[in-house]
Amino acid sequence: MSKIHLPGYDTEPALPRCSVFDYLFPDPTSESSSPYPCPDARDVAYIDGLTGREITRGEVADQAKRLAAGLRSLGLKRGDVGCVYGMNSLEWVNAAMGCQAAGIVVSPANYGYTPEEVLHQIVDSTAKVIFVQPALLPTLQKALSFPHAPKFPDNRIILLCRPPDKPDGRFKCLEEVWSDRYEPLRWRRGDETATAFLCYSSGTTGRAKGVETSHHNMTSQIQALNIAYTQLRKGQDVCLGILPFGHIYGLTVVLHQPLTVGVPVVVLPRFEEISVLSAIQRFKITWALVVPPVLIVLLHSKNVSKYDLSSIRGMQSGAAPLGKDLTEAFERRFPSMKITQGYGLTETSPVTHVMTASEGQSHRGQIGRLMPTFQARLVDAETGKDVGPGEAGELWFRGPSVMKGYWKNAEATSNAFAHGGWFKTGDVAVVDEHGYYSIVDRVKELIKYKGFQVPPAELEALLLTHPKIADAAVIGIHSHEQATELPRAYVVPLTPVSEHTEFADEVMRWVAEKVSNHKRLRGGVCLIKAVPKSPSGKILRKDLRAMAKKEQEDAVKSTRQARL
Repeated sequence: MSKIHLPGYDTEPALPRCSVFDYLFPDPTSESSSPYPCPDARDVAYIDGLTGREITRGEVADQAKRLAAGLRSLGLKRGDVGCVYGMNSLEWVNAAMGCQAAGIVVSPANYGYTPEEVLHQIVDSTAKVIFVQPALLPTLQKALSFPHAPKFPDNRIILLCRPPDKPDGRFKCLEEVWSDRYEPLRWRRGDETATAFLCYSSGTTGRAKGVETSHHNMTSQIQALNIAYTQLRKGQDVCLGILPFGHIYGLTVVLHQPLTVGVPVVVLPRFEEISVLSAIQRFKITWALVVPPVLIVLLHSKNVSKYDLSSIRGMQSGAAPLGKDLTEAFERRFPSMKITQGYGLTETSPVTHVMTASEGQSHRGQIGRLMPTFQARLVDAETGKDVGPGEAGELWFRGPSVMKGYWKNAEATSNAFAHGGWFKTGDVAVVDEHGYYSIVDRVKELIKYKGFQVPPAELEALLLTHPKIADAAVIGIHSHEQATELPRAYVVPLTPVSEHTEFADEVMRWVAEKVSNHKRLRGGVCLIKAVPKSPSGKILRKDLRAMAKKEQEDAVKSTRQARL
């Protein structure tokens, strides 16, 4: 019999049936579908963290409507897809909100994509219009120059910049597309199940897939967050906006959720140490949404003492595992900052587990409790049976924020769901007697050493506590001689290392003293300049596997040549 886990909250949120745009900007003259009081239109909504330029809530809505009208004049219609390709900016906000006002599906593209990856998303999503940051225009143009690329007229490529910053006169920028002839869309009951966002999964295990997030998925997610999440206080809090808006984490928890409670977001293109420290001091930022690599940089930073960071009361980490040891080390250096962790996936819009800043101290290393609106199960991947308390099992979800499915990929969608509508995450978790969950690892990323399971995340968390290591990642490499996988670590030294072999041996001995026999780094320790990661902070293990494969092939070639 299935053991279904339920949220432990006193209240469940109302789940409105409306579009995302109507939810964010309800018409105050009519009965609103939004269940929260509409914040004042004069409230500052977003601030450019580099220039200080501000836009109010009312301006966000007005600009979105003007862009929506302009997009319709170009022949775009409800249900079409718009690709938004750029780093965080106020123009990115305008493009996304304008598409929503027009009923156009927003498909954000990773700003770190290669031309081939950009083209894959454009083709796969069937995008009809592309919004692009001028600095990324050469990458886009190269992508569109490939023989199999679709043809885009110049008026369907729109620059994410203001008129004075245009690089040339060929393409228009957002403001040049605006029109005042906006007519609101009519939404009927059932229309809220239409796709609102088409984010692409990170592709850590293969080619990126489009994840269909409906309007109801998103509004239900925000409703749940406003109950379970650390409360943001209008007039007191200011959020840091460095998480990529193109990733579901930043899209939901930075771009959308603060807007519903009248809290401004300081928008920065991406994480850069000095610009972030400067923004915290200048704008008195109180709350930051981050990923573990950001905490690692700040923990080892030599610049934090030069800035006043006293306004920060806490940080919420997500998108990648955050170990207890790293959390404790960070809070020792920054005693006034409370670190908490959440968990989610693109497929769940994204947050499924979260804890408040007050909970974080007593549950370090855990991801929190199950969010309102969700149901969960922990299932043994091999037997298909539910596991008991304290036992590890694959995490399954059901709820109104679980995706519609993978875009135009019925097979992948079918494989992702179990009978009864349960979405299978591929992540292994345990839950304690108080309802707090911990992620052990991914089902597909567990290293199997002679039948024993070795979780890479556990070894990575341990390696990050080594005083000479700045960052680390662990993968399994196959050993033909031993017919098994061997754990291998790729580490980034905190300072330059002259003797690589000596340092690697030191790390291997250090780990061997702290782990079970089967978890030792028998695959070796390799020194690298940086661990490959997605913009959201996820370790790109496929890149490390490719690196390991090449190393093995080179070793074989060297052996053959030596024999000749």
